[in-house]
Amino acid sequence: MTKELSEEEKAKVNQMIDDLVQKAKQASKEYMNLNQEQIDYIVKQMAMAGLEHHMELAKMAVEETRSWHL
Repeated sequence: MTKELSEEEKAKVNQMIDDLVQKAKQASKEYMNLNQEQIDYIVKQMAMAGLEHHMELAKMAVEETRSWHL
């Protein structure tokens, strides 16, 4: 069952999305100023975090994809 959102809830969700988009745009601008060594470090840390939490992430992915079929 899907709950219908009120207009106030929709406005809050839209504001959250707008805020996230603005933060992503700012992060993208800052990312463009990084050198290759800094980018390599970030990518390595992201990969390590993914490996560290692979089971949790896999379970979440299965749960989410199952909900699409209901």
